[in-house]
Amino acid sequence: MKFSDAFVGKRFFVGLGKPEILGRGEKEVRGSAYVEGPSITGDPQLFSAQAISSGEAGPEYEVGVTMASQNHNDEYLTGVEKEPFYAFFVRQYARIASFLKTDKLLCVEKIKSKIIYAETIMAKTKNFIIPHPSKKNKNLVYACLEGPENAVYVRGVLKNSDTIALPSVWKKLVDKKSITVSLTPIGAHQDLIVKGIQNNQVVIQSRAGIPIECYYHVFAERKDVPKLITEVDK
Repeated sequence: MKFSDAFVGKRFFVGLGKPEILGRGEKEVRGSAYVEGPSITGDPQLFSAQAISSGEAGPEYEVGVTMASQNHNDEYLTGVEKEPFYAFFVRQYARIASFLKTDKLLCVEKIKSKIIYAETIMAKTKNFIIPHPSKKNKNLVYACLEGPENAVYVRGVLKNSDTIALPSVWKKLVDKKSITVSLTPIGAHQDLIVKGIQNNQVVIQSRAGIPIECYYHVFAERKDVPKLITEVDK
């Protein structure tokens, strides 16, 4: 069956499901739709084996219940409106109840989600919020540290030992030449120095006859990701 234009005055159902949330009888939601899926809006070739082999679909091909892409209408609409034509556009609020994965770029003023997965998150500020541990009806808001590198750290207390054992994962995670160590003696001056860094360990030396007791803070730059470019064009 073919249609030139199709107009649905009440509801549009595709599939055998019974979407009770859309109401029944006098309580039915006029203009609502139910599609059992999967459904595609846009160019179907972007969700095909051909797109996988050409690399257009990206390194991983995933099927969604609803798949949205751009199509040949883009050129027409972009030429008229002089604005980007999006595969998916929400004027009001969109709610993600489970999991959000972004493969490229996510630009929003505010987003609230239990889990967000992305390779890179760029924001003016990066904060976290939790219920205040000691004040009722208050939340605690902390901001993340900013810096010119993708770094990791480990900290702790060293006592009666001259060796700080670094996490085993650092062997392949960090550039060992980037490791820096900060030491703060506890109780008395100990003339602490970093004698050397080898075999994923930091060796500390103190003045002869004085036992070592200190706080330590070790930073290192990750090598599993490209170096951070701190100055970029707008």
